[in-house]
Formats: sequence, C-alpha cells, structure tokens
Amino acid sequence: MNLKIQLLYRILFIAVLCLMASAFYVLHQTDQQAISEANLTANRIENQLDKQLLQMFTRYDYSNTFPNTKLWPDTNGLAGSCIQFLSRDQNRHRNLCNQAIETERNWPIWFGSLYQHLFSPYFEVKKDISFNAITYGSVVITLNGHIETARAWNNLRAVIDVLFISILALCLLVYVTINRLLKPAQIIVSGLEKMSTGKLETRLPSFDINEWKRTSDAINQLASSQERSIGDNKKLAWKLINIQEDEHRYIARELHDEFGQCLAGINAVTTSINQSAKIHYPDILDETDRIRHITNHMMDVLRNLLTRLRPADVDEIGLALSLKKLIDSWNKRSLNQTFYSVIIDDCDNLPDPLPVNIYRIVQECLTNISKHAQASVATVILSKQNQNISLSITDDGIAEVDSFDNTVGVGLLGIRERVLALGGELELISSKNKGLIININIPAQHDE
Repeated sequence: MNLKIQLLYRILFIAVLCLMASAFYVLHQTDQQAISEANLTANRIENQLDKQLLQMFTRYDYSNTFPNTKLWPDTNGLAGSCIQFLSRDQNRHRNLCNQAIETERNWPIWFGSLYQHLFSPYFEVKKDISFNAITYGSVVITLNGHIETARAWNNLRAVIDVLFISILALCLLVYVTINRLLKPAQIIVSGLEKMSTGKLETRLPSFDINEWKRTSDAINQLASSQERSIGDNKKLAWKLINIQEDEHRYIARELHDEFGQCLAGINAVTTSINQSAKIHYPDILDETDRIRHITNHMMDVLRNLLTRLRPADVDEIGLALSLKKLIDSWNKRSLNQTFYSVIIDDCDNLPDPLPVNIYRIVQECLTNISKHAQASVATVILSKQNQNISLSITDDGIAEVDSFDNTVGVGLLGIRERVLALGGELELISSKNKGLIININIPAQHDE
C-alpha cells in the first residue's frame, strides 16, 4: 500500500480514537455537571429548611407552614427537575417540579439508550432534614432525564462538529505535508529505475531535507562508483579483445607461414614422387595418392582454422562480402537443414576494429543456432542508422529467452562481453511465433 495512504489511515484511526475519547469526556462532564447542580440545589433547600426550623423554634414564628415551598423556585436552578419533601411519618408530602418546556426528542434512539446505560440522567439526591437531633423528613431532588439527555446530545453535537472540522483540516494539512515530504522518494525511485536499466549517468538532485539529501548523495556516489567500475571493465574488456585479436593474428600468420608452407612443400614433393612413380615404381601410386588426400584435408582444416582465428576476408574484401561468404559456407555445411540468409545495408566503411568484431559476433551467433536452436531458417540483418550500427539475428528454432536465465552459455557470454566492450547493448527477445531474436546496437564511433 502507498506510504501516504498508510500514514493517512493511521492518522485517521488516531483521530477517531481522540474523537471518541472527547465525546465520552463531554458526556461525562455533562452528567457530572447535572449531578453537581442537583447536589447544590439539595444543599440550598436543606439550608432553607434548617433556617425555617431555627426560626420556628427560637422565635416561635409559625406564620409559614413547614416546609415553605414558596422559596424553592428561587433556589432550584435545574430545568425540569422536581423537588419533593417527605415527612418522617409520611403525613406531610410536598412536591414542586420546576416548570420547563420540554422540546421534542432531537437525539437518536441509540444515543438515548446508550446515555441512560452509561450515565445517570434520572439522578436523585436525598437530604435528611434534622433539628435538635430530630429528623423531620427528607428532601429529594430528581433530575429530568429527557432534558438531561437533550442537553448531553446538544453538547456532544457541538463538540463533534468542531472536532470533525478540525480533524478534516488536520488530515488535509497532514496529507499535503506528507505528500511534500515524500516527493523526494518518488524522485529517488524514478532515478533508481533509470539506473537499473543501465543509465548510470542519471543523478539525483540535492534535497532540502537532510535525510533525503544524505540518501541522494549516497546513491549518487554509488552510481558514480558503478559507472567508473563499468567503464574500467569495458576498457579492460576492450584491451583483452584487442590482445586476443592480436594473438589470433599472430597465430594465424605463424600457421600460414610455417605450417601452411610445410603442407605446400609436402604436396609438391608428393606430386614429384607421384610423377616419378608412374615411370619407375607404379606400385606406390596408391600411397602417394593417399598422402595427397591427407595433405589436402590438412590444408582444408588449416584454412578453416585460419578463418576462425583471423578472417582475412574482412580486411581484404570488406565486412559485407565476408558475411555473405560466411552465410554461403553455413548453407553448404547445413545440408539443407537450416537456410541462412543475410541482409546488409551500408556497412562497408566502418572504422576498425568494428568490422572484425561484428564478424565475430555473427559467427558466434550462427554457431549457437547451428548447435542448439534446431532452426529451419536463420536471418542476419545488419544496418547503419545515424551513428549506430544495428545487428539483428533471428531464427525459428526451439530456443527461448527463459532458457538463458538459469544457464549462461560461454558463446552468449562471449558475445555479450564483446558487445559491452564496444559500448553497445544486447537484447534477447522471444519471437511471437517461434524462435529467438538477438538485437544488438553498437555505436559507430568507439571511444578508447
């Protein structure tokens, strides 16, 4: 889940808890206030009755009946509450309910039930009235549950409205703040995705927040280190390829000059022996013919070996004709099992050492197709577009991209290293129908 959404959910959860706690606190305070007012009213009535009894027994003033209920309305400040006086012998009973216009029920039924269950909207206060150790009766103050519930609901609504608006504003402010604080994370992820595709020249900006700034600096340093390492590896691979080509050139020249001349000499001597044998020793003609066949076979083997070590045709007749000759040779060797073709567009004037390396890449790809693909058709397409060289080798064999994930073949590894050394990119794609597509892009100018 998105981090911003998670944080927002947690803030909302905490806000709901705070809202519930605030609602309970408001209801509790409303209940406690009603109980406090009931107790205060009961104390006032008790004081009035104590004064009346004192006046009656000390001054013998019996002008007012006991209790004097005419004073109660001025004392009772609770809307809708009732005051009762119960004499000790239950002969005298006074009852006064504070007149209040009760409005219609404006609270939900669930709230009324919950409030009556948790609190005391019908709370009663009882005070005994005594004088000279004689109890004359009790004063009972009873709250009006309907009015107390309405007051609690009104107080709760007022608080909830204020808290809801405050929480909504807080969530909006927090979301905007979090969105601003996490914006660098999106930039960092985008930069890392670019770096993962090989664009190590990508750099992250410096942020105002110290933690993000340290993160971006560390990533930039890592990218720079990786870029330098890859650059060094490319230079090393480039040097190794050049050394390898020089070694191949040296070996090919030595084989051609020494071994080739020796085979040519053997062939010449065999021809001379064959001519002499026709006249003087006809019985050894078969042996001389076998020597000539062996020598010719060794010459063919040597010629193929020299071609693999150093394709002289690339230097002599150019890349295009060399690839066409290579394709022709593969068609002859395939015995009609695989048909090879090549399409070349404007690739004769490539700077060294691109021609020989492209030739090597095509040569290795065709070898892999011949050994593993079991293809009936293989096509090589080579073209130059602006400052890039595009090479595509396709086949309709059984090879798939997934088969290269778990195993790394030496041939493919050599092709990849050669392409990377030339500053290019290699991509393997499974064909829609069947087979494999190898796409290679190489810059036409190589920086040593």
